[in-house]
This record gives sequence, structure tokens and C-alpha cells, in this order.
Amino acid sequence: MRRPLVLALAVCLVAGSMISPAIGQTLPPGGTFVDDDGNLHEGTIEAISAAGITTGCGPALYCPTLPVTREQMAVFLVRALDESPSTASGSFPDVPPGPFAGHIERIAELGIATGYPDGTFGPANPISRGEMAVMLMRALDLAPGPHIGTFSDVPDGLFFTGAVEAIAAAGITTGCGGGKFCPFDQVLRDQMASFISRAFGLTPIIPPPRVTELAVAEVAGGFEAPVFVASPPGDSRLFVVDQDGRIWIIQGGSRLATPFIDLRGPVGFGGEQGLLGLAFHPGYSSNRRFFVNYTDNAGDTRIVEYEASASNPNVADVGSARELLMIDQPASNHNGGWLGFGPDGILYIPMGDGGGGNDQFGNGQNPNSLLGSILRLDVDAAAPGAEIWAKGVRNPWRNAWDGNNLYVADVGQGQREEVTVLTTGSVGANLGWPVVEGTRCLSGSTCSTTGFTPPVYEYTHSDGCSITGGYVYRGSAIPALAGTYFFSDYCSGWIRSFRYVGGVATEIREWTDLGSVGQVLSFGVDSAGEMYITVADGRVLMVVPG
Repeated sequence: MRRPLVLALAVCLVAGSMISPAIGQTLPPGGTFVDDDGNLHEGTIEAISAAGITTGCGPALYCPTLPVTREQMAVFLVRALDESPSTASGSFPDVPPGPFAGHIERIAELGIATGYPDGTFGPANPISRGEMAVMLMRALDLAPGPHIGTFSDVPDGLFFTGAVEAIAAAGITTGCGGGKFCPFDQVLRDQMASFISRAFGLTPIIPPPRVTELAVAEVAGGFEAPVFVASPPGDSRLFVVDQDGRIWIIQGGSRLATPFIDLRGPVGFGGEQGLLGLAFHPGYSSNRRFFVNYTDNAGDTRIVEYEASASNPNVADVGSARELLMIDQPASNHNGGWLGFGPDGILYIPMGDGGGGNDQFGNGQNPNSLLGSILRLDVDAAAPGAEIWAKGVRNPWRNAWDGNNLYVADVGQGQREEVTVLTTGSVGANLGWPVVEGTRCLSGSTCSTTGFTPPVYEYTHSDGCSITGGYVYRGSAIPALAGTYFFSDYCSGWIRSFRYVGGVATEIREWTDLGSVGQVLSFGVDSAGEMYITVADGRVLMVVPG
């Protein structure tokens, strides 16, 4: 017989207490696995690890973003119920002998799994959220719940309807957002950790932050003003954007003698103006398309598309230019300059407020002005047109996508520097400038901040003067830093970082071992996720283990 809910919970809690670290001991810095640092579900991953429900997917790895297969679900449940794999066989014709066969047989014996209508189990198939709900309901001996419309995408009469209502009533799920359950979506391993933890009463375990040291290694030097570095998807070359109007290629550790493209003719260079941004189309390897953001000789912003040469991948075809957008700039500063593709395949272009002080041109809160905005541009449309996606920015200097999160580093005026995290669903967001500078009211001691998206991190001008936004580290050379966002300040030269977890900046750290690396112009990442820093003395530095 299956264990009753109360007994299952008791057994699991006892198992967890037996396997958890002994009294007086703690988890090592960063926890059991190196690839879940900063993950929203890290605490529940550690909980099911301590309870013996998972040993991960490899040495020190949990593989949080991989889908859970039906055979893996069987293993999770057998261990959570403190059951043993069955020695029987033959319940399903498509389950051969192997490491998961006994677990699948056991959940069949317990009535948790009955397989598909054709008698098969589909062991390697990713499990859907609806199927998971059914298995959890049966494992916990819950009765199917009546259809009360908890989730708008779970209608009455489907095989999982009662199970979804049951686990919602038990507090095991609150859905996938927006009043939905997403029953046909795959369950990822990090999500499963939270489902299992809630189902069996486990308490999340938050490990202490991982301690590591960093260093920087010079990759190349001699640039006029390297304001950005990037690589096309899957490309080992590193492209360096020089503010004077040239883009250079570093290949095999050396800078090529001929620039990838030379735009010194149309680019107006000086102060905050020049060639400021570069983005490669997600399909660059086949379509050779890339996009630049520069100020022209009149000081206006231009977004222009080019293609790399079909005969020489290290040289761009200047004649392929297609201008997508021109924005009149009323002053020489606050040009933004970054542009990058989001996970939706759309090009995002954060624009400054037009310059001057105190938003003197009135663009920050003007819903019709492209300035003071984060724009979107569908470059694959027949006639691309700029869309205002968010408002209330002053001078976003370097931004970065990480999954569905967009990190926006906005340079302040006289008091605060800030980092705000938006998501793909943040259409219509307003960061508040010029009503607020960070969380500080710009004029007076109080102001209305209703409808504004506040920063997740800010610092005052006692720590610096102008933020330089960076990236979330996703490389492999320093796995302890996975999920860590890095940034700097142009005046102070320090390097700081935090992890964005549950809507909050956590593990905030200043990397004192690096000291001051100089006036940091920008950060960048290559196609492998390794991180670079560019400095005003013309060097490109790579972040490496200390």
C-alpha cells in the first residue's frame, strides 16, 4: 500500500534529518552543487539533496535547467517516500533493465503511475506539469479536488484537473504566474526540487556564499577607447568596439591588422559620442547580420544594420548598410549606446534622456519621446519600427540580458547610481527618472513613486560617480560565480557584484583582490560566457580565477 500523507511526510522529514549535515556543521560555501548558485530554487535543491532525494546529475552538478524525465520522476518519488526499488519487472514493455527500472516498477506497484493508454511508460519523455500533479497527488494519497477554476488554463474534465486542484489546495503549487498552471509545460529539475520540498514538508536550506578570488589578464591593448566587446553566438572571435568608429577582431589571442569595419567617416567621436554599441543577430552564423549604435557628425543617434562579407568573415561589407532608426539628440551627452537582442529575438535599445541636467528636455516621463526610453525594434520585420517598451531612464550605460531578466545600469545625476532588473514581461515599466534618482526623490523630500519600478541595487556618490553596467557570469572557467552580476564605477574603478534571487540583490560583494582596474568603460562576454572588462587606457581585460 502507498503510505498515507502524514506517514509519508514523517518518513521524509526523518530521512532528511538523518542525512542533513551534523549538528555544528554547515554546508560548504556555495552549497553542494556549483551550477545552482543564485538559482531561485537553490534552497529546495539543497533540501532534497540533504534528504537523500537527489545526488545531482554529475560531480557537483545538479543541472537545474534540464527537464525532468518520467523515469527521473520515479526516482524522486521512491526516494521521497523512503521506498526501495522493486525487484519485479514487466509492468511496462518499454522499460528495459537498468538503473531506473526498479523505481518505475515500485511507483507502478504503489499505484502512482499507470502509464500511457497503450500500456507504455515513456521513461525518457519529459514529464509535464499536469502529469507531475497526478503523480504527486497519488504519492500523497490526496483525493482529486473539485474543479473550482484555480487556474484559468486548467479546464474541467481533463485527466489532470482534479490533481492540479488537489496540489494547489495542499499548497504545493501556486501556478506558473498570471493565474495559470501551464499544465503542458515541461517540469525543470530546479522546479521539481521545490515541488518535492513542498509536497514532503522539507525546509529550504540556504548555503553560505561561495568564496573565491579573481584576477584580470590583459587580452589586448592600444585601443583608442574600447567601449564594448562581444562575440557572435558560437564564434570564438572577440569583437572590440572602439569609440572612434572602428570595430576590431581579436582572434587566436592577437588583434587582426585590419579592422572588421571602419566607420570613422559617419561617426562623430568625442566626449560621450561615438561608436557606442554592437549586437549580432541571433542567426549571425548564417545571415551575417549585425547592428551598431553610434552618434553621427551632427550628434544624432543612428541604429544601422550591416552584413559581414560573404567572402571574408573578418571584414564587414560597408555597402550593406541599412539604417533602421535615427533619433535627434538635443545635447551631446546621455546617448545610451548599448543595444542587444532579448530572448524574444527583438533588438532592445535603451536611450538616454537627451542630455543636459534634470531632464531639461522633458523626455524621461514623456510617453511619446523615444529618448528617456528603452526601445524595442523587430529587425526581421519588413518595415522595422521602434516601440517604446519602458520609460524613465536617464542614461543607461551598459545593460545585459540574462535569460528573461534585463539588467539596466542607469547613470545618476548628483546623488545615486542604480541597477534595475526588468523581465520580458516588463512592457510599460517606468524606472522613475526624473521624479526619482534611484530611490531618492529628485526634488524635495517626498514624491509619488506609484507605478515606478525601483532599483534592486543603488549606491551614493560617496562610492563613485558613474555606474558602468556589466553582465551575469555564465562561463565555465569560474563555476562558483555562475549567476553573479558584475558592474563597476567609472570614477572609483572598483568591481562589485551581486546575485539577483527572488527579486532581491543578494551576496553583494566588492572584489577588493582586484583593487582598482582603472576607469572602466564597459564589460562584455564572449560566446562561451567568459567576461571581459574594457578600461579607458585602451586595454581589454579578461576576468580569470585568482
